[in-house]
Amino acid sequence: WKQYEGPWTNVYLGNSGKTIRQIGCLATSVAILIAKSGVPTVLGENFNPGTFVEYLSQNGGFVSGGNFVWASASKVAPSFIFQNRISVSGYSKEQKLSKIVELLNQGYYVVAEVKGNTGQHWVAIDTVAGSTVIMMDPGSANTDMWAQYDWRNTSTFAYFKAG
Repeated sequence: WKQYEGPWTNVYLGNSGKTIRQIGCLATSVAILIAKSGVPTVLGENFNPGTFVEYLSQNGGFVSGGNFVWASASKVAPSFIFQNRISVSGYSKEQKLSKIVELLNQGYYVVAEVKGNTGQHWVAIDTVAGSTVIMMDPGSANTDMWAQYDWRNTSTFAYFKAG
């Protein structure tokens, strides 16, 4: 799923006046991970980034400016539970990679903020192959996270548990 293509591109995030195409990278990334986890959703077969955002918009999933309410993911997927958000801004590349591997090995579903102080963009992490972080990027077709985005700008990881 991409934030820039599909029937959901013009769906608004809460009352922000902004669409999935404009600011929907995080919501799309979380939707990707919910689908990857295979947990049931209240939307059944109709689950996609658009229906996810529409449901959250009607149920307190976004605050001012379209900011995502982390715990709201479980309103759509009750067994997909937000665990924590951690800053990795001061970490070395090796420390960031190690933290991703640790989280994935513990069974977490991870999103990463990859632009740091140069903007904001979130991607879903799929897996790690050697030192390559494989991402599902709602904003591009690329899959190698640190070939697409400078590792130094990876600032935050947030992670969920599917129960």
